[in-house]
Amino acid sequence: MSGPILAEGIYVKRSVSELGRGNTLREVVLETLWYPHRISNGLVELYPVMDNLQSVLNIRELIPAELFEKEYSVKEDSREIYLRLKATLA
Repeated sequence: MSGPILAEGIYVKRSVSELGRGNTLREVVLETLWYPHRISNGLVELYPVMDNLQSVLNIRELIPAELFEKEYSVKEDSREIYLRLKATLA
């Protein structure tokens, strides 16, 4: 089995958690945006994207490729953002 192929786009990770107690208990979905840098040795290297979509944080995350395929998806119409961020990181 070959590993994932990184699309030229920003990836979204959706996390579900609970907020409140009893009658006020609600499920909350948190979305974080990630810039994929590369895949190496079965690990995907990602950097968090700032909310303004203008820059990435210099915090590297290494995620196993299998987990990446399950938890991350490409944000629609994000190729331009990806290419702009790529140019600033070069």
